[in-house]
Amino acid sequence: MIRKKYKKEEQELVVELVKIQRKTAILEIRLVGTSKAKDNLLYECKYVDSGTIKNVPIIAHDVTQALAKLDQYVDSGIPENVLKIMLGSERYND
Repeated sequence: MIRKKYKKEEQELVVELVKIQRKTAILEIRLVGTSKAKDNLLYECKYVDSGTIKNVPIIAHDVTQALAKLDQYVDSGIPENVLKIMLGSERYND
């Protein structure tokens, strides 16, 4: 169990990440459902990208594939709403 003194609020955590020059960090990833795309699941990923908290849905076979899909778009400057379409739509899922 993590001690209470180590737990931080999201904004406080973002400030600390910026201080230590850490551009990217996953805050939370969770399974939210199954996808219509065969053998795929729908994940919701909350992460820090260059000091900004982003929340995007990702359709993937498993959590490893979800993170691999997200990795190529981190620190790319693509807006969150565009990433939601690219990663969270059955239409663009390969």
